[in-house]
Amino acid sequence: MSQGPSCLELIERGARQHADRIAVIAEGHSLTFAEVNVRANRLAHAMRSAGLSPHRRVALLANNGVHSVPLDFACVKACLNRVPLNARLATSEHARMLAEAQCSVLVFGPDLLDRAAELKALKPDLVCLGLGARLDDGDDLLAMAEAMPGDAPQTDARLEDVIVTLYTSGTTGVLKAAQHTQGSYAAICRNILMNLFPASPDDAMLHSASLIHASGTFVLPLWVRGGRNIVLPGFAPAAFLQAIAEHRVTAINLVPTMMQMLLEHPDIDHFDISSLERIIYGASPMPRAVIERAIARFGRARFWQFFGQTEVPLCIAVLRPEDHHGEQLGACGRPAVDVEIRLVDEGGRDVATGEIGEILVRAPSAAAGYFNAPDLSAQTFDAEG
Repeated sequence: MSQGPSCLELIERGARQHADRIAVIAEGHSLTFAEVNVRANRLAHAMRSAGLSPHRRVALLANNGVHSVPLDFACVKACLNRVPLNARLATSEHARMLAEAQCSVLVFGPDLLDRAAELKALKPDLVCLGLGARLDDGDDLLAMAEAMPGDAPQTDARLEDVIVTLYTSGTTGVLKAAQHTQGSYAAICRNILMNLFPASPDDAMLHSASLIHASGTFVLPLWVRGGRNIVLPGFAPAAFLQAIAEHRVTAINLVPTMMQMLLEHPDIDHFDISSLERIIYGASPMPRAVIERAIARFGRARFWQFFGQTEVPLCIAVLRPEDHHGEQLGACGRPAVDVEIRLVDEGGRDVATGEIGEILVRAPSAAAGYFNAPDLSAQTFDAEG
């Protein structure tokens, strides 16, 4: 189990230390750390008043927007276990996730009201809370929050409390829900700061990928260090490049297809992206031709690749800028300083250098098993962690 501050403590610490600085920019709004924190506190009280007691699982169906960070923080402050749903999935997949995760409450964004209504029709006892919207028999969580106190609710948070349940199919195709705790999520923050992005108050990170995936793990490191999180509703190359120029963005996180789309955009040279210091990428293998073209265009010193998985975010290994050359461009990097890695054979014995083996990982950022899947957890997590 991870030792050290909890995720909740890191949220409160950032709010205290950087109160008057800009924390989040989204949908035309600029929110200070204090403003984000008060919004999160009020949303936490609102969810409590809606009957969500500590440790309950609550499904979140919302696209990137101005409420993304306050809502996630509110769930932590209310000691809730959030279950983010990918808005791109089909209604049947959402219904299956709600059933498997045993979620009786859904918080949905206003642009996803129709999907919430479909899920309510399939599951009549589902309590639906909108973010600036409401179903006929539901409530508007934002309207409820306006009447709530601005200070944090009283909580008895423990490091082992599960605060987020993340669905992942991995490479097996089986739907799995990895559980991260107050302790492991704080360890993810430390892992990023130590190995990938030592954020500072001068940093601004641009998020265009869904914040329920890897991009969202960067929010807390920026928050703790007093940096800005700029949130876009999705990825469109021109809008992405414009946001880098407008907000003097210093760091971005891309998957390979996004990198390729940026390189192929005809107006890439018309945008001032000189502020950009760190191009972080991962999630799938980067084609050699794409990374070589990107290095030629942006310079080797900006590139950082992470290798990780939902069960052990964010980076198990990191390919640093100085390693971006030759055959090492096909590697996943060197082990993160807070992660232990072994390569073993079928008998669990370490293999010789250069031999193929199964990757075993132990880290403070590891999940606390899968939800409601003891056999799968036993297969994946051994007694030594």
